[in-house]
Parts: sequence; C-alpha cells; structure tokens
Amino acid sequence: MKRWICLLLAVCLVMGLGGCGKPDDGSGGGFRFPIDSEPAALDPQMARDDAAVTVLCALFEGLTRLDNEGKVVPAAADWTVSEDDLIYTFTIKDSYWNANPVKGKEQPWDENLPVTADDFLFAFERLADPATASPLAGELAGIAEVTAPDDKTLLVTLSAPDDDFLAKMATSPFFPCHRAFFEATAGRYGLEEEYILSNGAFRLAAWNHNESLLAYKHEQYHDAAQIAPEAVRFVIGTADPVAALGAGDLSAAPLSAAQAAQVDKSVSTVTLNDTLRCVMFNASADPLAEGNIRRALRDSIQWDSVDAYLADVGETAASGYVPPAAVVSAGETYRNEDNALPRVTDTSAAVKALQAGLKALYPDQSATASRIRITLLAAEDTLSADLARYILQSWQKNLGITVKLELVSEQELARRVKNGNYQAALYTFTPSGLTGAENLSAFSSTATDNVARLMDKKVDAAIAAAKVGGRAELAALESALWAACPAIPVSFPYRYYGFAEDTEGIVARPFGGGRYQSPIDFRTAKYYD
Repeated sequence: MKRWICLLLAVCLVMGLGGCGKPDDGSGGGFRFPIDSEPAALDPQMARDDAAVTVLCALFEGLTRLDNEGKVVPAAADWTVSEDDLIYTFTIKDSYWNANPVKGKEQPWDENLPVTADDFLFAFERLADPATASPLAGELAGIAEVTAPDDKTLLVTLSAPDDDFLAKMATSPFFPCHRAFFEATAGRYGLEEEYILSNGAFRLAAWNHNESLLAYKHEQYHDAAQIAPEAVRFVIGTADPVAALGAGDLSAAPLSAAQAAQVDKSVSTVTLNDTLRCVMFNASADPLAEGNIRRALRDSIQWDSVDAYLADVGETAASGYVPPAAVVSAGETYRNEDNALPRVTDTSAAVKALQAGLKALYPDQSATASRIRITLLAAEDTLSADLARYILQSWQKNLGITVKLELVSEQELARRVKNGNYQAALYTFTPSGLTGAENLSAFSSTATDNVARLMDKKVDAAIAAAKVGGRAELAALESALWAACPAIPVSFPYRYYGFAEDTEGIVARPFGGGRYQSPIDFRTAKYYD
C-alpha cells in the first residue's frame, strides 16, 4: 500500500492559554496557534478554507489517520479488505460524540452518545446529495457503494482497487456527521459551537468570532490517554507573530524569512523547503496561450544574473517544479542533482520559438517581436521587484518584446492570479500534497487550483502516471511540464515556523499539512522543565 510521507519536525515551545498555564507535572497545558482568518463554517462536508480545515482536524477524526511517518493507521475504526481489494469492512471503535449543551434545553446528544457506522454513512450521503452542493463531492470518485449493516460496521465498495483510498478516509470530507443532530440544527450546522458535534481528540468549547476558537481535550475520545494537551486555542489573525512568540502569546506560528531572523533567542525555528517561486503564465490569455511564446520567454532569461541575485539574498535556485521537501514514496525524497531540468539561457532557441509563436498567432500577416506585449505582475517587496526586473530585462534584451512591470501587494497578487486576471506573474506558492505527483497535480486540466489555466492532454496523462508510479514517472511529469511551460521555476524559498520555549512534541508539517490537511499537530504537545 502506498504510504504518504512528509518531513515532520517535532519542536519545542511554551505558552499559557487563557487560564491554562504550564502544569506542575510537565505535561498537558494549553497551546496557541494562529489561523489566518475566521472559518467560514466548521462543516467537514463543505469546508475548503485552510482555517476551517485546520480546526476541523483537531475536532474530528476519520475512519483512518496518518501517523508521524505518514503511514495510514486505524483511527475511529479498524478495517479488513477483501481479496480483490474492492470491499473495505470498517469496525467502529467505542467512542462518543461531544457537544456544547444549549442552556435550558436537554438534548439526547448532550452526553454519552456513541459514534456509530451510520454517522460515517451520513457523511458519504451528504457528500453525494445534490442538495448539499458540496464542493468536495469529487472526493467520492471511485466509491461504488457504502452501507452500514449495523452500528459497528461500515462497508465501502470501490469500483476499482485504489491504493490511495485509506489515506483519503483520513481527510475532512469523510469525517462523520450525526444525522439527527444535523437535522436539529435546521441549517445552522457548523456555524456556532452549539451547532457542532465532533468525535475527535478535542472538543470546541468556545467560538469567539473574529478572535479565537478554544478547544478542550475530549475525555471520551477513544484514544484520550494519548492526547497530552488540556487545550488548544486557534487565534484568528496575528499582527506580529515575532512579538507574540517572544511574549508567549503564541506557542507556534509560521514566519517569513525576515521574521525568522528577528525572533528572540528563546524562540526556536525550523525550516521548511516546500515552496516554489516561479514565473506563472496564464495559458488561457493571449499571447501566452501559445506555447512557443511561453518557451521563448523561458529560454531567453539570463539565468546567470538571476542566480547570482538569488545567491546574494540566500535563496536556492530552482532545479525543477518539485520542491525539495516532496517525496516519491515512503521515505524517498525526489529532488537531486540527477533530475534537474535544463535551466539555461538559449537565445537562439528562444528567438526561433518566438518566430514560431508569432506565425501561429498571426498566420495571415507578417508580425515582428514588437507585436508581443506582456505585463509581468509581481509583489512590491524588494526581492520580488528586483527579480522581476532581471527577468523583464532579459525578455526585452534577448527577444525585443514589450514588457511592462506592475507591482502590487502580495494579497492583490494572489487574488489576481487565482482569478486569472493576469498574463505573467512572479508568483510564490506552497503546493498541497506530500508527494511530487500531488504537488504537480495543480497543473491538471481539471484541478480547481490550476491558476495557469493549462489544458494539456500530455501533462494530464503524465500526472495520472506519476500518481501511481515512482521516480521515473515523476521525472517524466516534470519533463512534460517543462515542454508545456505553464510556469518557469525560479527558486525554492524557505518557509519557517517559530516555537516558544519550554515545550516538546508539537509537529509542524510541510506543504500546509499535505494529506494531513493541518499544518500543525498538538496531539503530543507537552511542557518540559
């Protein structure tokens, strides 16, 4: 069975949590972690925003989960598989729902309500129901039938064997939903703490909108003895994470490179190499819809100048589309010197590609390089602006095209790229997934996060092969992307996490959590003396 591995970092940190300070016995305690925004709703079958999913992963548990080595292990259920790998029989463990009682109302789910197979069945039904209109319904692909013959047994039949199935059962769309509770919320499910019934390691105790969400340890969770913290508070928005970590107002927080350099010596940091800075092309917008134009831009960049600047600012030149933290399979990293893409300046090839592109775009007339006009979008920080100018000057010098540089805020850059309101952009992003194949699935024709708007059958086929293949298939996928050129890899920026002192057992994960979905795990977080 395929195993999903990521580079996991267990680190030390400390913090008190609104009355939950450092315990005398060196265990438990409360921890604080920032989320970027207010969760839209804590509904596992609907939530797609990172903030909501991060909180949901603390409050709920699926049939399976991934351990710290990325291996699929039993969570809310144990399982067996038929000989043909099509029928999975899940046996639900003894565990209980938890809820926040509504004042003055006695309800059947206030205490000692067992988690049953029907709760998981209802989650599948909600995903499949057109009335739900779940944006996550596509996750049901490959699942032929789901039944619950009794309270302890859930049967899932696949249409074909799927090595990824058990890992998928650990993700939020397949978290359980109690049928009667959902109906009783009358359309308010997941909107307030009293409308949330969860089965995970923590229970939501308070949702202070626009401020924080407070979760306490769920004492009736089936594995409660292994959950160390007494509480976790998710703080909504943090203006200055450096100061918050130093003061103990946060236990852990993501940091920029500049912020990581500013933290106090008492704050430890870890480095994640899971990010790609690239020139992203809008392959649906002229003239960049023409592949030869994209390849001309790629081969005309003066890489010696770009790479010298990257070295000056301490950033690693990109050797491909897959960041170094990505893996091929269990324990096997992908990125090495042998699979670097041919990132060289080839002006003659670039000019030839430009002429081919002009002929394809304007077949009935004679067109010169001056006909090509491109706006390069970039963030307004110094590093991004300088890199963009090196690239722009290369294009103008070696191709003779007209290029305009437009500098905007990081937020505006992300918004415009996401919405397709750009031609070319110097764009920095952290892919999702843990494997290189998952990282590059963003370039699939059907991917919702395909910001390049690339529609290429060869790339789609290479993505499908890489998902079930190994190192050779992943290398073939990178080569297919290099040929299609929806983006030009520029560098691999580092990301950082900061951790306050005096704790251990907090796990930070690359790629925003990847298949774990949450970037942080507090299950084993403890204070130490």
